[in-house]
Amino acid sequence: MNEIKLLAQEHGTPLILYSNNEFLKSYKAFQKYLPKVKHHYSLKPLPMKECIDAVADCNGYIDIASIGELELLKASNPKMISKCIFTHPIKTEADIETLISHGITIMVVENLVELKKFEKHAKYISLLIRLAFPNEEALCNLSEKFGADEEKFKKLLVHAQKHSINIIGCCFHVGSQMLHPEKFVSSIKKCRKLYDWAYENHGITFKVLDIGGGFPAQFDIGIMSLKEFCKPIKQVLDKLFPKVEIWSEPGRSVAANSMMVITKVIGKSYKKNHVWYYLDDGAYNTFSGLLFENMKYPLHTFDKTTEKPLLSVFAGPTCDSVDILDKDIVFQHLNVGDFLFAKRIGAYGWSTRTSFNLLSAPKIVCYDFDLNQIERFIAENEKAL
Repeated sequence: MNEIKLLAQEHGTPLILYSNNEFLKSYKAFQKYLPKVKHHYSLKPLPMKECIDAVADCNGYIDIASIGELELLKASNPKMISKCIFTHPIKTEADIETLISHGITIMVVENLVELKKFEKHAKYISLLIRLAFPNEEALCNLSEKFGADEEKFKKLLVHAQKHSINIIGCCFHVGSQMLHPEKFVSSIKKCRKLYDWAYENHGITFKVLDIGGGFPAQFDIGIMSLKEFCKPIKQVLDKLFPKVEIWSEPGRSVAANSMMVITKVIGKSYKKNHVWYYLDDGAYNTFSGLLFENMKYPLHTFDKTTEKPLLSVFAGPTCDSVDILDKDIVFQHLNVGDFLFAKRIGAYGWSTRTSFNLLSAPKIVCYDFDLNQIERFIAENEKAL
């Protein structure tokens, strides 16, 4: 941990450390526990060249959802374009033409208006129909904004067949940060019924099933391991879809462990029996998941103190009173200039940051930290307190 602290002193704070080893470890876990699945890393949570290159090193696949992500892919590793799918359900005409011109021909639809955009492009593209499986248990219920129900699915398939549009299968997203695999299992079973209906009524044999993302990132000790999470999913896929090509779109669960952030106490105040610590990073920057996803990122210290812990509040550097990282927390005494760090902020923390107050973006340094080693340090440090 001394080396990490030295990096903060050298580069300044806020400082993000990116561990390619942790990213690779997470992606390879998917390849191990769902070995027959083509895992398309979703660029949304952490769109970096290093991530694209890591997936390429694993002979993996990429999922993009914007032309900006396509441009990043082109600039970073153009060979990966041939192993890329575009999964945003809504696209402009210009988007579609740009994607086709780059050889990206697998896209997603979920409504009739969108499907009609492809009538003139039918000979160039293959489509997945996005299904809706509402899920209030998810951190983000992604079937509220996108997805066709069974009735709409059938209408889309009929229209596509009428206009010679190639539908290769269905995709779905059970919602982000699932804690149990049951929703995956039930959704896969529902897809089997729709695939059977398509064959029995229209003679269509779908080639692909895309089970999306939503796999859990290991934010807390109590979260089910990916190994256990994937077991029932693998079983139901092997049983119901033995001859269909299976895809996935993991994002958060691959990216989360790959980053940690170091921040510094830049101010201090006492209010109503609380000590307020003002940090140089906050909810509008690396800790943006606090605002957008109701996430929690516990802060940890590098150094122990013998002084009495205090009832504390951690606030970010902006002028907005919403910019609070944590409050009513008993924490060890800190001084201005002390460093703090948070782990597992690789998913969306950097990608959803804002430019509010025109604060500078944190610097990113590639440094292969070992998350297990860091967690042992935290356990020993906090036990001593």
